Amino acid sequence: MNYLCPACNGLAALAKECPRCGQLLSDAGRLYDYYGDYSPYREIDDAKMDNGYPDRHNHQCLHTGWCPHCQEEHMIIVQEWTPAMLEQLFT
Repeated sequence: MNYLCPACNGLAALAKECPRCGQLLSDAGRLYDYYGDYSPYREIDDAKMDNGYPDRHNHQCLHTGWCPHCQEEHMIIVQEWTPAMLEQLFT
């Protein structure tokens, strides 16, 4: 079954608060894109195989959130959607 990230595909905005100050985090992109020079060009599932997180098994996409107030980054875990979830959304 195919899963997709609603944030990466523009179907939902990230709305996570900074755990330190409570302000909304800015989406700084996928965590996988920061692994190295060519990491943005890697297959997503390939990057999930060796990152040390259970994101592949749990069908999650890891994003980096940036707090403009605290000047800190935080990991945001986004649950990926199934085709059935998309179908419900548009019917």
